[in-house]
Amino acid sequence: MYPGNSYELTLIMGKNYHSSFVVKQAKGFTLLELLIAISLSAVLMTVLVVGLRQISHDFEKQGKRLDQKIDESLLLLQLEKAILGTFAYRFKEQSLAREELFFEGSKTELNWVSTVSPGRNSSLMLWHLDAAEGKGFRLNVLPAYPGNLHKQLEKAQTEQEHPMIYFTDYKISLHYLGVTTNQKKQWQTSWSGKEKNDFPLGVRIQFEPLEDDSESEMDFSVFSFIRALANGK
Repeated sequence: MYPGNSYELTLIMGKNYHSSFVVKQAKGFTLLELLIAISLSAVLMTVLVVGLRQISHDFEKQGKRLDQKIDESLLLLQLEKAILGTFAYRFKEQSLAREELFFEGSKTELNWVSTVSPGRNSSLMLWHLDAAEGKGFRLNVLPAYPGNLHKQLEKAQTEQEHPMIYFTDYKISLHYLGVTTNQKKQWQTSWSGKEKNDFPLGVRIQFEPLEDDSESEMDFSVFSFIRALANGK
């Protein structure tokens, strides 16, 4: 016999009987919750893809801009060296009794002969810088053959179909450092070797942004002395 009365036994058996049928209800996601989760994931992925594309585009743009700045800096350095290496080249025109010193400069154009060659050739080179369009400048460099260099340059410009234009965001102007009659140094907007039979002391290339409100660009200039003398020494 179970120790205790029958009423207590019934309660104990009933309690055990009920506990054997207790089942915990498992929790899950409803269809609406799944749709919301998928929609949020799609939106998040779209934002991430667009952001990555924008970052990649900005990075590529900055990389190209950096490459352009490097190329422009190298070009300016080469221009400075070419002006520094100006050579006293003379040729004789039929209308003149004496030989003409080849160095012609205006506010927007400069022609000169230099010992500096972009390809590091040993021959003299004819340099032509033209900023007449008011937007950047064109640059031609060709061998300086004996004879009239003006005609050689005109022929080269005629044969050149699509000249490269550099520094298109700037307006370019040229200035020439000369000595006045009272032995004072003064900047001039033109210089003719034919008329003066001499070189200026140096050349300054001024760069001014085309847009006055531009924050990314600023005025700057490149200056180079001319070490050659008119007599070629």
